[in-house]
Amino acid sequence: MRPWRSGSLRARLAWRMVVMQALVLMAFTGVAAVPIYQFLSEDQRFDDDIADDIAASVYRTETGSLELLANDNLLEEAAAYPGLWFYAVNAQGGSVQMGDVPDAIMPLPDALARMTSANLAGESGEETVAIVRRLDTDLGRLWIITGGGPEIGFDAVFGNPFFVGLLILLTVVSFVAIPPIVTRQLRGVDDVAAEADRIDVDRRGSRLSSTHVPDELHSLVRAVNAALQRLDDGIERRQRFLADAAHELRTPVAILQTRIELLPDGAERSRLMLDVARLANLANQLLDLQRLDADLTVFGPVNLVDLVAQVTAEMAPLAIAAGDDIAFDAEVDSVTVAADPASLSRAIVNLIQNAVIHGGRNITIRVGVGRDGSVRVADSGPGVAEEHRQSIFEPFNRIVPLDQGAGLGLSLVREIVEHHNGHITVGDAPGGGALFEIRLPLAG
Repeated sequence: MRPWRSGSLRARLAWRMVVMQALVLMAFTGVAAVPIYQFLSEDQRFDDDIADDIAASVYRTETGSLELLANDNLLEEAAAYPGLWFYAVNAQGGSVQMGDVPDAIMPLPDALARMTSANLAGESGEETVAIVRRLDTDLGRLWIITGGGPEIGFDAVFGNPFFVGLLILLTVVSFVAIPPIVTRQLRGVDDVAAEADRIDVDRRGSRLSSTHVPDELHSLVRAVNAALQRLDDGIERRQRFLADAAHELRTPVAILQTRIELLPDGAERSRLMLDVARLANLANQLLDLQRLDADLTVFGPVNLVDLVAQVTAEMAPLAIAAGDDIAFDAEVDSVTVAADPASLSRAIVNLIQNAVIHGGRNITIRVGVGRDGSVRVADSGPGVAEEHRQSIFEPFNRIVPLDQGAGLGLSLVREIVEHHNGHITVGDAPGGGALFEIRLPLAG
């Protein structure tokens, strides 16, 4: 893509400013050339470049006298200007001439040695009839007086090395200086882009700064900040709704659970106990999501063995009611990690309940704690197919019928574990079934 048609504002501004600068320089040179041309044409009239061609055509003979051997440039000038004449003399008095030298000029050669440069006017004093130039050549110093040749034109001005060099220099300076200047002026835009890149759903309340951006972008920054405020307000309303709904749901669920526990033992009571446990777990999951979003977690040193053992004991009645066996084992008596006990307990509850719900009937659930800060929940059920081991941690993703959970449990577990700077994996348990393993960094 051509730079001046690039989608980058920085590139377009830089290139257009460079082109504009070049056009201004050329226009300035053209305007400045007019008075210079008028001055030279009125004062000098003849183009003194002819003196260089004359000097290049003068040679010294063996006797020391000067001889003319016209080069191609001088021949072309003589053919184009039949009235061209000149008289050249060196410091030793040698001379050479061409054309009809005016009689009024003949007395001057004796005085040429005292001249450096001169423009000779006619009798009226208004028009230049000849020019005198002193040149240092291979033959030594040479004085040339000439007239009737090419007159000064605009090419003499625009072809002047000073003007050409100045134009090239200013153009190069424009190419070198303008892009960094544009980049420096738009650096505030890069800063705002970096601020926007750091905005995340977990870092609400962030706003873009308009301190260093151009005034033309202030309205855009204000509009983006207003949109971020609306998003924050919407997320806050959603959090309040989830929290209120979960709190309102917990009370009737607790009452329902109490009434079901008073029913006589039987298969129907076991099914109802499992169903109400799922409903209670969904309410707790909603509350956990709200706590994580609001960053209400409180970290402190936690004995992982005691915490997992307590959760396993609390979940044992649910597993037994579903016809499953559950066991707990720890490699050591104490493993200390930095954790939020409430949310980490909920993660382990979800893993055990996931095994109860999806492991099938009459399975064995094994919960263990390793000395390296790992928590393992294994079951002897059908396991998780390898192609589903990444997708099961996505919200509302289920690989079983719709009446088996809401699809939030494993997503919530992963979010809680990542909040603890840990990670969770799923694989095959020894002897078959699924093995979920949480690894947490040890405290200290």
